[in-house]
Amino acid sequence: MAKKVTKSITRRMFMKGAASSAGLLTTTGAGWAGQGLTSAQSAQSKAYSFETPPPPIPAGEITQRIAAEVVVIGAGTSGLVCANAAAENGAGVVVIASSSMPVGRGGSNHAFNSKLMRKLGLKSDPAREFKDEMKCHSFRVDQDKWWLWANRSGEAMDWLIDKMEAAGYQSVIEMGNTDPEGVMTMHPGSHSWLGKGINAAGRSQQLVVNTLAEAAQARGVQMYYNTTAVQLVREDKNTGRVSGVIAKTPDDSYCIYEGKKAIVLATGDFKDEELVGRYCSWILPLVKAGGGIYRGDGHKMGLWVGAAWQKTEPNAPIIMGGVGPGTQPYRAFTGLVVNKNAVRYGNEDSLRSFAGAAQMRQPESTIFAVWDSDYAQRAAPWTPTGSYYGGPSEVPIKAVIDEWEENVKVGAMLKADTIDGLARKLGLPVAPLKATVERYSGFCKTGTDKDFGKRPGLLIPVERAPFYGEVSKSPWLLNISGGLRTNIKMQVLDTGDRVIQGLYAVGTIVGDMYSNIYTFLEPGHNLGATCVTFGYLVGKDIATGKT
Repeated sequence: MAKKVTKSITRRMFMKGAASSAGLLTTTGAGWAGQGLTSAQSAQSKAYSFETPPPPIPAGEITQRIAAEVVVIGAGTSGLVCANAAAENGAGVVVIASSSMPVGRGGSNHAFNSKLMRKLGLKSDPAREFKDEMKCHSFRVDQDKWWLWANRSGEAMDWLIDKMEAAGYQSVIEMGNTDPEGVMTMHPGSHSWLGKGINAAGRSQQLVVNTLAEAAQARGVQMYYNTTAVQLVREDKNTGRVSGVIAKTPDDSYCIYEGKKAIVLATGDFKDEELVGRYCSWILPLVKAGGGIYRGDGHKMGLWVGAAWQKTEPNAPIIMGGVGPGTQPYRAFTGLVVNKNAVRYGNEDSLRSFAGAAQMRQPESTIFAVWDSDYAQRAAPWTPTGSYYGGPSEVPIKAVIDEWEENVKVGAMLKADTIDGLARKLGLPVAPLKATVERYSGFCKTGTDKDFGKRPGLLIPVERAPFYGEVSKSPWLLNISGGLRTNIKMQVLDTGDRVIQGLYAVGTIVGDMYSNIYTFLEPGHNLGATCVTFGYLVGKDIATGKT
């Protein structure tokens, strides 16, 4: 159980307590990253404002101190998994979160060899799958962490399955894209849950975090919502152990949350424009358009106490792009796609993650899909997003066309009796689009894509009216992955790869997991690995003293 040392303390009392905690007040401004510089001196040589730590919180403004063995910052999947695992292994745990409730997004949680996978007869081969992924990430990732996930994710997922099924939910494995050529085949292992109005896979993460929050509180974990962490506390003039975190409470005062064993950063991604400009600049337009989830406060707090950024730069964004109706989950539209000049710019046979990256290269990141009334039949079968093994897995042709017509009614798609008319509705130049359609349809008839080599089975001509079109003006950014450098135990490291004692990271903030972009070849990798598996292992290890 967490211990509230005092509700309201005087400056004298605080200073006495601080002294007994080996220098709680000398942890942010003076001696950031062990350089011995004041905030003002440090600022003179820094290019970005986040490189300069803020001044220490005045002692007189800190009115509370709450002590526990483990303090977790963040009430998302990773933080709540970690809190539960630590509490179940005997640790007293406090969770603080700036949100007003548990936060869950998405719902795909990838694991290997879980009991559900064994029940469904689904097999995975990490060695082969990881070779595919390593190629996509240019081998610029921490393979030790990937193999930790491969070897321990089944255990962690079984633990989560037990919790979810005890709460009355049905466990399912999400279906993904399959590719006859094997290049874009998504590997099975994405766990999800059905219930309480959720009837499709990949959408249940709020159910997960709600269940985890209830389980944590039943174990005695103290939850403090609307509580925003602002500074970590590192002892010995910012060279020693991280022993606490100062946070602003709902009443606008400050409280120190002390962790005898650990402070765990589970603060998610980053969308602060300076951080993005420094570590993932090519995705900044999507951030300015509203993409991303969290500001990156946890990243900054880590940097201010000497944490190193991950070795892989730039960081990898999780984006979804493309345009037009895809026939399988996560698959991009595989018909004719052009840019605003009505020019085809690549092989359309890809996942939506890769399609988004290609889209970013086009003028104004704007692309257009063009198809005809025969496409529904010729592109079949249609497997909807949210399909799962053992559930409905094919949409009737009529339902596909009906959905297009509904989209036309609301303006999400466009329809015309001629290519000329469709071009005008889409805002594309008429003659160039007609020329592109004619050339592409010619490839379809011969079965050879002379421009980009798309496989013959996807070469469907655009020739039978009515014609349909759709425009996408930008990919969608979920978040930017990674950030702080850690070892295999998720202990945060400094620039010399030395452990910063007492400080851990779990979830999206964990660095060196991805390079280039997040691929979706292992759907739910981020939630399944950095959030569920790493959160589970870190919580257990801290509580049992294995780190």
